[in-house]
Amino acid sequence: MGKPRSLKVTLAFWPSVIFSLFILGLVVASTSIYSLRVKSTNYAQVKATSEQILANYETYFSSSVGISDAILSRYATTDPEAADSLTPFFDDIREITPEILSISLYRASDGHSIAKDSQSSYDVGFLSEKWYVEALSDRYINVFNAPSTEPGIPYSYTLSRYLPNDIDPSFSAVMKIDFDFGEIVQGMSPVDLGEGGRLLIYGSDYGLIYSSLPDSNRDALEILKTLVIGEATADIWSHSYYAYAMTVASTGWRIAILTNIDATSGAIFQFTLTVVLLGVLCIGLFVGIMAIVANRLSNPLRLLQREMSRVASLDYKANLALNDAGSAEVRDLYGSFGEMMTRIKQLTGDLLKEKEEQRKSELRALQNQINPHFLYNTLDSIIALIDQGQGEQAERMIVALSRFFRLSISRGHNIIPLKDELERARNYLLIQKMRFLSSFDFGIEVKVDMSSLYVVKLILQPIIENALVHGLKEGETTHILVRAYEEGGLLKLSVSDDGYGMREAKKQELLSNMKSSKTYKGVGLKNVYSRLRIYYGEQADISIDSQEDAGTTVVISIPIEKARHNDEGE
Repeated sequence: MGKPRSLKVTLAFWPSVIFSLFILGLVVASTSIYSLRVKSTNYAQVKATSEQILANYETYFSSSVGISDAILSRYATTDPEAADSLTPFFDDIREITPEILSISLYRASDGHSIAKDSQSSYDVGFLSEKWYVEALSDRYINVFNAPSTEPGIPYSYTLSRYLPNDIDPSFSAVMKIDFDFGEIVQGMSPVDLGEGGRLLIYGSDYGLIYSSLPDSNRDALEILKTLVIGEATADIWSHSYYAYAMTVASTGWRIAILTNIDATSGAIFQFTLTVVLLGVLCIGLFVGIMAIVANRLSNPLRLLQREMSRVASLDYKANLALNDAGSAEVRDLYGSFGEMMTRIKQLTGDLLKEKEEQRKSELRALQNQINPHFLYNTLDSIIALIDQGQGEQAERMIVALSRFFRLSISRGHNIIPLKDELERARNYLLIQKMRFLSSFDFGIEVKVDMSSLYVVKLILQPIIENALVHGLKEGETTHILVRAYEEGGLLKLSVSDDGYGMREAKKQELLSNMKSSKTYKGVGLKNVYSRLRIYYGEQADISIDSQEDAGTTVVISIPIEKARHNDEGE
């Protein structure tokens, strides 16, 4: 489980979250509705304008087709001998339709001129031109040809058509009408389409016929290729555009209008920004108000909590001052807490004294569990040496035994200098070596300043005894090394042997028994571990590193700072 939130955070957090979600929903809903309405209205207006412009062009080109149909009907009943009668007819058409530049007829069989209006001249060398060839190849439609872009030639488009003659079929003709395209597009120029907005006329092959702007038309045509006909929005030239395209009946051409709609996007952005800023302001005000309320409610409780957290170290105030900000319930709580702390302080003093005496009693009891069998065995060895006439060896053993027990008594102290504990271990090993002769040898290695370090006494002997009992190899010399060193803020005392070692399962069993809360009456790891924990707490530990047939190392770890203090004095 995660750490619970404080009262202040709880009081301010959830209302702020709920209010923020409400404001967020309000912002999203309002901006969405506004965006939809603005886009819908703007697109409807742009679409209506585009449809009107396209309808104007559709009407114009339909009227061009109507002129073509009128000439078709008139020519079908014209006597070849009276072809000159068509000139007044053509002049009337030009007078009615000023954007017509010329009207002329040419015999379909050989291109020979037949008739024209009175103001224009006949074309020559046109038999391979597109308007003539396409009119002959498809005799039932009006052929619209793109405006000429050659220098010196008026900006015009051509409508051509095959004209049959009912009186003399061999007198069939090809009609050619030139329209002033510049006058047409100028007369029907669209309203302001915004930056980069334009009107485009292009063929079915997407070849450009006309553009109201001369630049960057290729990008626009690429967009129109994906659109074909209909409407869509697109981003071109770092702007947003509404594109509307349709095919003009009878011409095969398509007309597209691109209208800049950045203003719509800008309006939506401004509205969204305004709403978001207002939402953030509302959330900020609400959070600020909730923080003030939460502070007023939680500050007295936080002060009380701070004092309660200091109870463990006995550094607390029995009577707390409460300002007027606290509620009646909090005031009552403060009073009850003060009374409780006064009583606890009295009881704690008594309890600590009892605990210290109990700790010392437990430490003495565990140290007294060290079985005196070692003394009996050593005395038996001394007697045997005397019986064998080895008085000098017996004397050395008695001296070592005397020093061993003098250090063990330690004037009744449970905590002794580290150098005394190591000296006691050395005497113990000397005595055992005299008993077991060449079965083992030993060394003591010190890599720490012993002058100011103290340890619980009798912690090395049980571990050395285990090394002798379980580690000595029959017929071989076992090496035992006792070390004292500092590592990672810990004083470490280790006992190593190169004897039999043990399996991993056995090692884990020893560690489990050592740390078990069950009663353990034997002398050894459990006894040493229990005394270390009583005096040094959970920072003290014993670890075992062992491999079968390779030996065992037992390491005692003691906090170095605690080892520098002797609570019992010298």
